[in-house]
Amino acid sequence: MDTKIKNRIISVSFIFILGAMMIINILSPDKEISYEERRKLSTFPKFKVEDILNGDYFEQMEEYFLDQFYLRENFRKVKAFVNNKIFKEKDNNNIYIVDDGIYKMEYGLNEKSILNSANLYNKIKNTYFKNCNAYYTIIPDKNYFVAEKENYLHLDYKKLIDIMNKNTFDMNYINIVDALQINDYYRTDLHWRQDKIEKIADKILKSMNNKSSNLTYDKKEFELFYGSYYGQAATNIKPDKLVYLNNEILKKCRVYDYQKGDYIKIYNDKDFKNIDSYDVYLGGAKPLLTIENPSNKSDNELYIFRDSFGSSLAPLLVNEYSKITLVDLRYINSVYFQKFIQVKENSDVLFMYNTSILNNSSIITKFLPN
Repeated sequence: MDTKIKNRIISVSFIFILGAMMIINILSPDKEISYEERRKLSTFPKFKVEDILNGDYFEQMEEYFLDQFYLRENFRKVKAFVNNKIFKEKDNNNIYIVDDGIYKMEYGLNEKSILNSANLYNKIKNTYFKNCNAYYTIIPDKNYFVAEKENYLHLDYKKLIDIMNKNTFDMNYINIVDALQINDYYRTDLHWRQDKIEKIADKILKSMNNKSSNLTYDKKEFELFYGSYYGQAATNIKPDKLVYLNNEILKKCRVYDYQKGDYIKIYNDKDFKNIDSYDVYLGGAKPLLTIENPSNKSDNELYIFRDSFGSSLAPLLVNEYSKITLVDLRYINSVYFQKFIQVKENSDVLFMYNTSILNNSSIITKFLPN
């Protein structure tokens, strides 16, 4: 074939493809949410003169076109495939895959951050819970179980735990690290599976001088749970199955959401369709909640300072308490907490955050008590 004809065919084909992609992008309806990336997508920016003058409008347009680009997720998957299979890179933007499980690298132990976490626990205990029984536990992130063996960067978990143990005072450490294994976590998400942590709940209850719950539960299962790491990995790994445990005691419990100013359910099936399906447990990220258990007449109370891992654990502790209060220091300060909660003396207080938050404690220590 003549070289000129070949060049013309290539040029025309290229222009045709560009034109076709432009038309498809114009005609394709905008998406509000990327379930793969677990976030809202940019919408077409409103025209404002001040945004034009300061350049913000063009940045907003760029974000909009990137988010709404046709077949965007397919191109992300192609990039991940090329990085992993062609260039043999061990990770893609700090996301790596081992045995059909997705992990996000967490490395570089921030000793100052760990110390700040310990100081936060001490100050909260001494400020609000002087006459209470205080405990803390540490939830390891998934890397704890595979990173060292697979030669990926990871935290020095032994040193992290050692710093916490040496710098927390007048409270007991509950070691759950050795009781966990990788199968207790979702393959596509950072969280543990509620149907796998009854043993953790029992260990915590016994460590706080309670009886083991020894309850039976009914399981509610949701197919096609795409965890938070699934979209970041841009892969076609088989999704998880989300499970929650329920029984008659939990069904009778009332959960008060102080932010919403109303009662919510311990489990809400509708929340499975949220951007984050893990919201099924206690409505997801909430600053302040109380779980009232009318089946328990002991008047015992438990206060939990927790992250999202606590949303699935707390229901498994309910049987031994008449009330459980959950505080998430990522979203609430101690002054606000005191406006709504009257601490009951001789109660139990449990601090439980995962290692990633302890290593980035500015998320919670920004609300240190005075």
